[in-house]
Amino acid sequence: MTENTSKIDIAIDELNSIVEKSLHAIGVPETDIATVKDILMYAELRGNNQGLVKIVGRNVVPSPDSQPIEITKRMPCAAHIKGNGNVGMVVVKQAMEEACDLANTYGMGIVGTSHTSTSTGAIGYYAEHIANENLIGIIMAGSPKAVAISGGIDPVLGTNPIAIGVPSKNGPVVLDMATAAMAYFGLIQADRRNESIPDDVAYDQDGTATSNPAAALKGAIKAFSGHKGSGLALMVEILTGPLLGATIYGDEDVGKNNGNLVIAINPNTMGGLGEFLNRVDTLLGRLKTGRLATDNQQIFLPGERGNAEAQSKLDKNLISLDRDLLEQLKEIAQA
Repeated sequence: MTENTSKIDIAIDELNSIVEKSLHAIGVPETDIATVKDILMYAELRGNNQGLVKIVGRNVVPSPDSQPIEITKRMPCAAHIKGNGNVGMVVVKQAMEEACDLANTYGMGIVGTSHTSTSTGAIGYYAEHIANENLIGIIMAGSPKAVAISGGIDPVLGTNPIAIGVPSKNGPVVLDMATAAMAYFGLIQADRRNESIPDDVAYDQDGTATSNPAAALKGAIKAFSGHKGSGLALMVEILTGPLLGATIYGDEDVGKNNGNLVIAINPNTMGGLGEFLNRVDTLLGRLKTGRLATDNQQIFLPGERGNAEAQSKLDKNLISLDRDLLEQLKEIAQA
């Protein structure tokens, strides 16, 4: 396959306007547009494949029969939210806010969601928000079945990302990673760009390793790092599926009842916030000043490169997009 590297620069202010209009055009409720735009732009600014391509794929639109979001269970430290077909990003943001409130009141907040069918976006967004509240955030997202368990070739697990956000004196440290060897929307993005994928991350529908993203979309993605990533993917599947009454492989409602788990931990439940921040900063400082493997390498903390990339774009008010993606967004916005 050939690589399509056609890019075009656009002012971020202008892009924000196009995104808002396109979200309106595809049927995102007015009350949800700001939330969805913020989460999509968070990803796009960081070069994360959970960005604006989701608009083209209509992966941010509520179900036609959606009903109001409801909290079906609440107790000290925990709650369960039924998304009722609403936009996944909106449902998880509400879960994030609920978890923060519980953590500030009780020391910890655990909130699960179920019954959404659309993307939750880059879950680092929620982890970063929680960390900005001086809480520790852990997010796990269930997703449509696209990943093979180690030793198999059938798509039985989601890409099942996990994000952890930790506050520090210099801003949140955020790990955001899929448990799959490649994110599902990374395949979609590669297919749209007519790019090849690494030949060791996916199978075609016959179980043969493939570098063709279109073939991989019909087959299965591998978990990262063999049985270790596969085991972690399974644990995330359990914590976002059976624990929350959400879908698992083989269910009739697979893809319509995704689950997500949001955990917020208040450092004051342990040694206290001040001591925690001091020790985190001591640790990070020691890591950053450690010996380098080679002279031209640099030690990056989780999320550090993405944040720097986003800030550079914001400072310039300029972002580079795939030309065809921008054209599609403009076409949708004008519909």
